[in-house]
Amino acid sequence: MAELTFPSVEWYQALAGITTEDPAYRKFGRLNAVIAFKCGDSIISANFDVLNIHQIHEIDENGMRDVDFVIEMEPSVWRAMLDDIKTNGHATLDHTLNTLDLKFDDPIHRNELQDGFRADMFFRYNPSLQRFFDNAAQLETAYAAELASA
Repeated sequence: MAELTFPSVEWYQALAGITTEDPAYRKFGRLNAVIAFKCGDSIISANFDVLNIHQIHEIDENGMRDVDFVIEMEPSVWRAMLDDIKTNGHATLDHTLNTLDLKFDDPIHRNELQDGFRADMFFRYNPSLQRFFDNAAQLETAYAAELASA
């Protein structure tokens, strides 16, 4: 597989393609949410529609109001998580989404409209989301400039 740059629509599309074919992803249950992933100035939205992942595209800050929740981390944290996944084939304890959410003063997830039901989706779908990102171990990832030195 060709090297893809993180963060980019193409990187998330490739990850979605791997994940929708992954039997382990299917065992975690149905994920039904529109999620934005924010890394630096990049905001990418993906529609997790039961077992399908589609409508992956860039959005702006205003577009984050239309998603169920946002996962936002500093570029260095994204890089550390993805490097850990590549090295180990999955996130180790210090680099799981759940651990990262608890580790910092502010959680890595939020809902722009402060809708508690939507914000809770992060926890409800956490195993599926973790498997989604664990599949990044199969990607050859290059990093955008803000992550290159992270």
